[in-house]
Order: sequence, then C-alpha cells, then structure tokens
Amino acid sequence: MGMYMPALDIFMRFLHILSAITLVGGALTWKFAFVPATEHLSAETRSKTGDALARAWRPFVLAAILGALISGTYNLVGKMQSPLPPAYHPIIGIKILLALHVFAVLWLVTKPGNEKRARQLTGVMFSAIVIVTLGAVLRWLTA
Repeated sequence: MGMYMPALDIFMRFLHILSAITLVGGALTWKFAFVPATEHLSAETRSKTGDALARAWRPFVLAAILGALISGTYNLVGKMQSPLPPAYHPIIGIKILLALHVFAVLWLVTKPGNEKRARQLTGVMFSAIVIVTLGAVLRWLTA
C-alpha cells in the first residue's frame, strides 16, 4: 500500500470489506431468509415480492460493485509496489474472475421477473466462500 497516504489505504480497505459485506450479506439474507419466508405465498405474490426486493436492493448492489472495483484496483496496485510471491498472481486472478461472476449474477438477481434467483444466489454463495478463502491465502502470502 502507499506509504504516504495511510488514511487512503485504510479507507480503501474499509470500502473493500464493506462492499463485500453488502454483496455477500445481502445474497445470503435473500437466500436463507427471504426465500424460505416466502415459500408459503402464491407464485404471483412471491414473484411480486421478489421483484420489490430486487428493486430495493439494486442500488446497493451497484454501489457495492463500484466500491469493490475501485478499492480492489487500488489495493492491487498498492500490492504491486513490492515483490510478490509467484503464487500471488494466479490466486488473485482466480479471485478477480470469481468476483466478476458474483457481480454479474447479483446484477441478474436484481432484474425484475427473474425466476432463477434462488439457484443464482446459491452460486453466489459458493463463489463468495472461495473468494474469502483466496483472500485469506493472499493475506498469508504477503504477511
């Protein structure tokens, strides 16, 4: 990270974590709270309620994607200032690809009329688990 702007480094780390919490926490809440809570509703009511939730959550998804992209790029550029172990590059590449998968799927989840949300959120959940695991490995590699 930059040695002349510790406040910016701290803010970008905070923004990255907050963005991840917003995306993954929202997806997990939807998958494990909203989906089961609405199973007893009629298909039409469940669809309308899901669309309303999607509309309400979409601005947060977009803001969190933007926050993750900005902070992730900043954090990566900061890491490139010092020598990195050879394993860092393929691991960060996989992490970035999985993050792009999460962004794209959550964008689809927030579209109206999406009947595949529950299945898509399951994919997000598994990708998020791998992303967090890879983040821990990267932290260990550069500690």
